[in-house]
Amino acid sequence: MKRIYFLLVAIALVLGGCGNAFRVYHDVDTSADFDQYQTYTFLDWTDGNKKTITGIELERIRAQFAKELEAKGLTYVPEGGDLKVKVTVYFRNARDRHYGYYPGSYNYIERALAVDIFEGASKKHIWHSAAVGEVGRTPEVRAEDLPEQISEMFEKYPSGTE
Repeated sequence: MKRIYFLLVAIALVLGGCGNAFRVYHDVDTSADFDQYQTYTFLDWTDGNKKTITGIELERIRAQFAKELEAKGLTYVPEGGDLKVKVTVYFRNARDRHYGYYPGSYNYIERALAVDIFEGASKKHIWHSAAVGEVGRTPEVRAEDLPEQISEMFEKYPSGTE
């Protein structure tokens, strides 16, 4: 009986860890009129992102952000956009400690995707969103959850296309 109970607990722990466990945060300048903006320009990646993440993965991330921005009615321009978009990616090793019948810990990689949007002319920070959670260890595995995470980040983006 103990073996069956142990097996059921192990299956529950594995299945419980398989879902998307990320949290999304938003902040907005409510005085900004988002309906007036028509174009956007990406700002360059940080030096840290360029050193720690492959160019392929950075472009995959940027392309997904572009897709969401264009779904909000914005058009990309290489320079001089109404909005300046800064995307930043952070990785860190994290540990989850379990207590109960089988105490121990679980090591994993946590990623934070952050997007900050500034007015092009005034450079005023008007919108921020971040998604933070566990991700896979390879770029290919991390790419699987990327569309859902970025889509959820833009759910509260204030625009007339909602």
